[in-house]
Amino acid sequence: MGFSFVLAVFGSTIAAIMAMVFLLYYFSMDYRRNLIGESASSLSKEQSNLLLSRMRREISFSPFFMDDSKSIGIRYLITTIILFFIGGLAGVGMRISLWYPVPSLLTPTQYNILLTAHGTIMLYGFAVGSILALGYYLLPSANMIERDNLGIVNSIMYWFFLIGSLFIIFSRSTASWYFYYPLVDQLSIAGGGSYSFFTLIGVSLIQVAAIVASVIFLKMIFLDRNKSIPVSKISLFSWSIVSAAVLIITSAPVSTIANGYLIYDLINPVFFQGSSVLTYAILFWFWGHPLVYVAILPAFGLIYEMLPKYAGVPLYSYRAGVFSLLLLMVFSALVWGHHLFNSGLGTIWDLMFSTTSFIVVIPSAMTVFNWIATLWTARGIRLTVPMLFVLNAIIDFIIGGVVGVYSADVGLNAFIHGTYAITSHFHWIFIGMTAGMAFAAIYVLFPTLTGGRMYNVPLAKVHFYLNSVGTILMSGFWLVGGFAGMPRRVAGYFGIFQTYQDVAAIGGVILGIGFLIFLINFAYSAYQAPVMSNDNSLEGEVQPI
Repeated sequence: MGFSFVLAVFGSTIAAIMAMVFLLYYFSMDYRRNLIGESASSLSKEQSNLLLSRMRREISFSPFFMDDSKSIGIRYLITTIILFFIGGLAGVGMRISLWYPVPSLLTPTQYNILLTAHGTIMLYGFAVGSILALGYYLLPSANMIERDNLGIVNSIMYWFFLIGSLFIIFSRSTASWYFYYPLVDQLSIAGGGSYSFFTLIGVSLIQVAAIVASVIFLKMIFLDRNKSIPVSKISLFSWSIVSAAVLIITSAPVSTIANGYLIYDLINPVFFQGSSVLTYAILFWFWGHPLVYVAILPAFGLIYEMLPKYAGVPLYSYRAGVFSLLLLMVFSALVWGHHLFNSGLGTIWDLMFSTTSFIVVIPSAMTVFNWIATLWTARGIRLTVPMLFVLNAIIDFIIGGVVGVYSADVGLNAFIHGTYAITSHFHWIFIGMTAGMAFAAIYVLFPTLTGGRMYNVPLAKVHFYLNSVGTILMSGFWLVGGFAGMPRRVAGYFGIFQTYQDVAAIGGVILGIGFLIFLINFAYSAYQAPVMSNDNSLEGEVQPI
């Protein structure tokens, strides 16, 4: 009886897998015929994938049954929007819980769970996910690629990303997004150890997906690019992806290996127990700070692409744009130590990382002045919704960047490192630049993604203004409170800081309402009748094979 039961289970499993494979193949061919026509059956998979990657593609469930680059990009886009919503909910929950100085809505442990979920989902789920979404969707068109032959690999890496994201969402780690040892090794809900297994595995899966995707992006740009596009004519968005991809390839494997060691240490302490407590922190920040630049470099590329179109003039300097992106790629890998100024690295190391942290301002300033010069020479600026997000991103980046310069000073960093001034610095840039430019790209691509529909412009402008005002209130009052000594990463605080926290909470709620309006606008407009072509300004003309 036992053998018969096992045989039945085994046979049923094999039958289910075969049925899923058949259905996947059937729907894949059916969707390909709908998009390409009857010629789909006579084309090889590589040929059909190449054709599909050059088409204007709409959001639907069909991309989940196909593995061309644009289908993979749409998968990531859908997943990333959902993850942004989940991570945003965690953030709003944290803000509301800090309305009163004494923890009332959430216990300190529950607050730390939301803190970990918010940071990890936003950085790995949204920031990395949006880069993969826009890279897979836009690079084939920007470079008129001649091959699209790694569909299976792309598809597997997407499922790695999705599974990793689910592990992070359903874990209950309280160790924040950096999992410092030995805190994470405390196998209690307060230490976060026993709940960090899933989060660490999820982060590692996303890192593997990002590393493989980065290699594929470099292949698209340098090996699969149409021969009619010389290196000197590669789009600045493509160069921004090159910079981000190189950073991921050179730094993420270090963190992935460290995470593997840490996962083993949670079972049997071997690697970090006998070493300096800083060992894991050093390995983490070797990737952790480049990750911040990975989150903003593609946003820079999007600004470079959008700004000339809405300003009505060519970019002021293409060469300066490429040069600054490549300089940022190099210097952003050399500044990670400023996260450990107060950890005892030593005076020599502190001075070195302080110097590189000041030097990285140079390519950042080159980028900003390139944008300003383009605006200065503009003949007529069209203040469309995407352009509003572009201008806001530039302003927020300048504000957040100036705060970053302050934190590069070793002496001042000792005072503000544990305060909301650092949280403010990051959120000015992350919300204004990373999230803002992702929204701008979605608005530009909206007619393409929805088959010729147009979003509701008044609602989109309401979304923009709420996003802008919410950021000013939240990050602005964090900044002032931080310089007054308001500590970050705590579930309670001294009453003298309540005004700062309450206004920041209002700003966080405003940001959440703005995103809800974005979702409502997207869903409502997508079901209206088509009113225009499905063209967009981020993609060139559709090229035949």
